[in-house]
Formats: sequence, structure tokens, C-alpha cells
Amino acid sequence: MAEPKSIEGKILRGTEGLGTVTPEMIEERAREIARSDGRSEPNDLDQNRARKELTGSAAGSERPPTRAEPGRDWGMPLVSSGEKAVTVRPEDEKNVLENLVEEGIEEADRDQRSRSREAGEA
Repeated sequence: MAEPKSIEGKILRGTEGLGTVTPEMIEERAREIARSDGRSEPNDLDQNRARKELTGSAAGSERPPTRAEPGRDWGMPLVSSGEKAVTVRPEDEKNVLENLVEEGIEEADRDQRSRSREAGEA
């Protein structure tokens, strides 16, 4: 049997879902992989490959807690041991949008004055 193509991140329409992956389904896929490799019985690598194909993750793929963080409670916030960063104030107290609006008004005013001067000279 041909290996199914990896379709991670794709949205498919008009296909039937796989449903809940059972241990029997993983075992069957592992047997298919072993047969395609010319073996009669699946090994651990076949089992892992079958599990990854069907569920997207291999057994034990989640990183277990290390010695540095044994069973850390992920609901608790981390405590910072660093120093407070220096607060940097903006160079200009005005808002960026305010600056853009003022520049636009000044440019329009300059344009209007130069046009009226040209009209007065003509």
C-alpha cells in the first residue's frame, strides 16, 4: 500500500475524517509499514511511524520535565529575577498621528498660499 501524503496545515473538502485513532488502527498501519519494508512483523520504529502518521505525534514526543523544572506548575506565573528596565520616554510628547495631521495641514496651507500668490501674479 502506498504511503499517505503528509497533509499538515491543509484544509480538505469532500473527504471523510479518520475519526478517533484506536490502538488497533495504529497496529494495522504498523503491520502495513512492516510489509512494505519486507518484514513480517512490525518493530518499534514501525509503531512510532504509524502513530505519527495517524495522530501527528509519536509516543513520548512531549518533553518530560527536566531536573531544572521538575513538574513545574504551568498555571503559576514565573518570577523574574532580573532588574527593572529603564523607562524610555518618547522624544516628542505628541502622538504620531497628531504629528502627521499637523504636517498635512501645514503642507496644505503652503500649497494654498503658493496657488493664491500665483493667481495674484497672473
